[in-house]
Amino acid sequence: MGDWRVKYDGVCSRCGIALRAGEVAVYDRPTRTIHCVSCPAAPAPEPPELDASVAGRSARREHERRAAKREAAVRGRRGDRLGGVVLALTDEPQSTRAWAIGARGEEKLAKALDGFTVLHDRQAPGTRGNIDHIVIAPAGVFVVDAKNNQRRIEIRDRGSFFRTDYRLIVAGRDYSAMADKMGWQVDAVRSTLEAHGIEAPPPITPVLCFLNVEWPLLGAPESFRGVRIESHRSIKGVMTTSVQLTEPRTDHLVAVLSEALPPK
Repeated sequence: MGDWRVKYDGVCSRCGIALRAGEVAVYDRPTRTIHCVSCPAAPAPEPPELDASVAGRSARREHERRAAKREAAVRGRRGDRLGGVVLALTDEPQSTRAWAIGARGEEKLAKALDGFTVLHDRQAPGTRGNIDHIVIAPAGVFVVDAKNNQRRIEIRDRGSFFRTDYRLIVAGRDYSAMADKMGWQVDAVRSTLEAHGIEAPPPITPVLCFLNVEWPLLGAPESFRGVRIESHRSIKGVMTTSVQLTEPRTDHLVAVLSEALPPK
C-alpha cells in the first residue's frame, strides 16, 4: 500500500470524497481500493442502543387485558348502556386490581433507582417468569422484585419450642415463598453471564423491595433466607456499600444482559 496517482475518476473507500484522475491517493492492493492520502478518521461506531424497557410494562398490560375481558363480559350480559352503569358502580376484582397495584409499585421503584443502570421487566429464556429489575451498580448486580404492599412487615417464628420456623409476614400474610422464588432469578442472571464468558461474575444479590409497608420501629428485617429486604428509600444504600465494578466492566455487563435477557 502506497501513494499512487488515480488513473480513473473514483471515490475514497473510507470517506466517500470524489477522487479525480491524476490526483495522489493511496492504493490498497489486497482490497483493490483507493482512499485519500490524509483521509479523515472514520467516526467511531455508535454504541448499541440500550433497551432498558419500561418498568411495570408487563403487569400494566396484564391489568389492561383482564379489565378489557371483564368489560366485554359485563356489556355482553347487560347490554352496552346498563353494562356501562354496572362497570361504573362496581369495583374490579382484587385479582385484576393486583396487577395495576404491582405496576405502580414497579414504576415507583424505577424512580427511586434513578442514577443507576437498570434493566426493567426482563424475560429469562426458558422460563415463563419475568425479572422486575436488574440493577448494575457499583457494589455488583442486583436482582430486585418490587412488592407494592401496605400495612406491617415483620419476621415471625411460627415454630415450636424445639424447632424454629421463621416466616416473612406482610399484612398478616406469609410472604416467605416470595423470597424462595428469587433463587431462579439469580440463577438466570448468573448462568447468562457465565454463558457469555464473563469470568469471575460479580456478586449477584437478590432483593425484595417493599413499598408503602409499615416498618417496625425496632428490629426491622434486613434479610430473609439470603434475600435482602429493603424499601425504596433504603435500596440505593445497599447498592453503593462497596465498589466491585469499574465503568468498563459495568458497560460490558449491561451489554450482555440487555441482549441476552430481552424485555418482556
